[in-house]
Amino acid sequence: MDAFRSVIRGVGHHVPAHVVTNSDLSQWMDTSDEWIVERTGIRERRFIEPGTTTSDLALPAIEMACQRAGIRPQECDLLIAATLSPDYFFPGIGTVLQHKLVMSHVPAIDLRAQCSGLIYSLATADAYIRAGMAKRILIVCSEVQSPILDKTNRGRDMAVLFGDGAGALVVEAQSCNTHERPSAKNMISGVIDSAMGGDGAGAHLLFLKAPGSVVKGFMTQEAMDAGDIHPKMDGRVVFKNAVTRMTEVATTILERNGVSPSDVDLVLPHQANLRINEAVREKLGIAEDRVFNNIQKYGNTTAATIPICMSEAFEQGKLRQGQMVLTLAFGAGFTWGSNLIRW
Repeated sequence: MDAFRSVIRGVGHHVPAHVVTNSDLSQWMDTSDEWIVERTGIRERRFIEPGTTTSDLALPAIEMACQRAGIRPQECDLLIAATLSPDYFFPGIGTVLQHKLVMSHVPAIDLRAQCSGLIYSLATADAYIRAGMAKRILIVCSEVQSPILDKTNRGRDMAVLFGDGAGALVVEAQSCNTHERPSAKNMISGVIDSAMGGDGAGAHLLFLKAPGSVVKGFMTQEAMDAGDIHPKMDGRVVFKNAVTRMTEVATTILERNGVSPSDVDLVLPHQANLRINEAVREKLGIAEDRVFNNIQKYGNTTAATIPICMSEAFEQGKLRQGQMVLTLAFGAGFTWGSNLIRW
């Protein structure tokens, strides 16, 4: 019986040229390079120049991914866009990008899973391909967060964490027999499995309140004065949940596929906090040199962190054909998840 497997044909990324160091932030708020590095591992991040939109930032990443895949965006028959910072409150960036890329009438899905955006998007793309509903899918993860950060002492705990960036993947369907699907037991390239979870009880622990229907009047001067237009987080609770859920979902997907941590060649974790990633790595018993981190350069680019890691790991020769790759993320919602991939 004919079946389809989902193969990542190309990956790309793009970050703004404007580098903002920890020392730069210390000129706007009471903080220091030592304080930020010790607690997060972040040394610098990238901020857009005024006038750059989330969809603008995504275009060079898409171009890189498509060049590496040897295709044009117009050859894709589905676009999946993940962001928490769209150009407009609505519509999302999916159709905006579809128009900019001249992908005439191609369906565009906007997916809101915040920091878990790439994992949810890849799982969705894999489901479409396995069902025979799409042949080539463009996944885009792009974030412009610097304009919504409160760069004063009131918002410094969040402002030091985030940066702007974009990543993109081209995922292609390849025909196979059912016994030729990618698995942990063979060397066939493609998405092996995905695992995801969510817990809305934590929604108010990492969120941006306004604009929104929870605010009387949707957006008011009172909400602006209260700082509700800036993201808020209970850092300690989020940290604890991130370590727990990322460890749990990694264990679930590895055990479900008969994989031991030592079988994983490369882990691509969400870049929220280097201490989170180190705690998860230690709990799973994975060697340090098998985890790819770049948070020190870019901070937390939310949905874009994993595809940026993926693209840079590919550039640096750390992501190679035949490797067993594990993605991991935890984000607002709460959402979390993992993909197991044979590269």
